[in-house]
Parts: sequence; structure tokens; C-alpha cells
Amino acid sequence: MAALTLVEVSSAWEQQIQDYRRAFPKDREQVTPEPDRIPGLDGLEAFSSVREWVAYCASMRGKITWYLAVRESDGQAVGALVLRHLLAYDDDDPEFCSHIGYSIRPDERRKGYAKEQLRLGLKKAKALGLASVRLICRDTNIGSDKTIRACGGVYVDTLHGEESSMNVNRYDIFLS
Repeated sequence: MAALTLVEVSSAWEQQIQDYRRAFPKDREQVTPEPDRIPGLDGLEAFSSVREWVAYCASMRGKITWYLAVRESDGQAVGALVLRHLLAYDDDDPEFCSHIGYSIRPDERRKGYAKEQLRLGLKKAKALGLASVRLICRDTNIGSDKTIRACGGVYVDTLHGEESSMNVNRYDIFLS
């Protein structure tokens, strides 16, 4: 696996963010209540342009930080990660909140990037002073389940969302 670096989203990455968004097929498995949401790029679906979304991301600085996981060898964004500094900044139902949401481009999966991206995200969370983070994933998302567990995730429980009809596994990762 090639080395990754987390970089904050900015207008300099506009084209890569557009390409990343297009890499997700319309008929993909829905992993969030909003069918157009790509984990890690949370909120992008609500804006008409990447530039507007990047401005929104900048306005949330100090509360939420969005990152791209960039492969160092070629500068390609292979993943996206959102870090909510407090669970209160997650717009989902409080029971379904998470500190971190992430995704890997479909054509870059099964290369170990998800684990490395989450590991880097956990370092960012620790640098913010968090002692632990809450993560969630749909119970059918085997890849995310394995990633979270490989990074120290401790299973908490499974919840059923009445509105979404989704079952979601909740995990805690304790940062030492």
C-alpha cells in the first residue's frame, strides 16, 4: 500500500473532489439516510458546487474538519474523511452520531487505504484532545466493520433507524 496523507479540503482540490464524487455509482448500496451522501464528504450533496461546499467547510473550522486522503506517490485523492470535534456537530439523530465518517473511492478499495485513512483520522482526533471517538457503520457494511475493528473499535451495540430502516453498528475507539 502506498503512503497516505490527510489534507484539509480546499478549493485547490476542487477537481479531485468532483472526480471523487463521480467515482461513486448511482446504484451503490445506501450507507446513509441521504441517498446522495458520500461518507467523508458529508454535506456536499446539499450544495450546487464544490466551491460552495468548500466555503461551508471553512465556515465550520473549529467544529468539523473535512480531509482528503491523498496518496503521496501521485497526489491522487483515494479517500475522504470528516472529523466532528464533538458529536453535537453530527446532523443525524443523536443515537446515530459519529465523530468520524469516511469512504474510499470504489476503484481504490481492498488496498488497505481505509485502515490507514482511519488511523490518520484517529491521530487528528487525539490531537484535538479527544479521549475516545464514536464510529458507526451500517450493519451490512462488512468492509467498514472490519476497518473499524482493525483500528481498535470496540462494538457497543446495533440500533435500528425508524426513518431510514437501516441497522447501524456503533463502536468506540479509545485513544491512548
